[in-house]
Amino acid sequence: MQKFSNRNLRNHSFRGQNLQRANFSGSDLRGCNFDLAQLQGATFDHARVGYGPESIIIGLLAIATFGGLAFYAISRMVFGGLGLAAESPTYPYLITLLGFLVSAGGCCAFSLCRRWLRLIAALTTGALLGLFYGGVIQQNDPQAAIITATIVGVLTAIVSYTVRSRLVPLAIFSIGSCAAYGFCFFCGTRASSLFNVQKLVAGGGWSLLCLIFWGLTLKILANILTELQDFAHTSWRGADLSDASFDGIQIDVNTRTRYGLPSDI
Repeated sequence: MQKFSNRNLRNHSFRGQNLQRANFSGSDLRGCNFDLAQLQGATFDHARVGYGPESIIIGLLAIATFGGLAFYAISRMVFGGLGLAAESPTYPYLITLLGFLVSAGGCCAFSLCRRWLRLIAALTTGALLGLFYGGVIQQNDPQAAIITATIVGVLTAIVSYTVRSRLVPLAIFSIGSCAAYGFCFFCGTRASSLFNVQKLVAGGGWSLLCLIFWGLTLKILANILTELQDFAHTSWRGADLSDASFDGIQIDVNTRTRYGLPSDI
């Protein structure tokens, strides 16, 4: 029997480990990850569970870092594309940018429902960063930027599929929220310019798109909050908890179900 009783184990990952009959009694397990672990007969009596403060800080730092990189990149690219005429040699670059913004924002908004949507979200959010920063490195060469976007996008999708850390979706959603807002801003600007020249139907269409992507931006922000909570909270999702003991655990019924605990503990 492995003994982990009366210890500070905050934010430790026990994911997938064999911990049959392990004793965690009285330990601080806030932010620990027990997903997919073998915990038959384990004891968690009077352990402290819930949100780990360090995990919350790490999650917020990830959001700030990737959100900041994305906001800077997307704002520069969107402002650079405003008023660009179809005859411009860089117009295909703008169409590519808008396609990535739509795909990244739309998939991030609904990727909690479908894993394949999360893969597309990873692909397109990575591509957005590659599109801008690759272009900067290659002295604003559009073709080099698109090649870099493809490479970074594929790598991001691979990481999303293979790495199980909840920091990955936090990073993806942070970029996706900027993508959705970037397209919302572009649509609003385009609608305003069309209304100014009395093109009401076209302006109304762009206004509708602006409202849709404003809503998607808010939805992605809600997804970020959900992922941050899941990253920072003690979790037993998919673990084998046969005959495990949880006497004295302070956790409500809804939270138990959300994080993989039996509802009758």
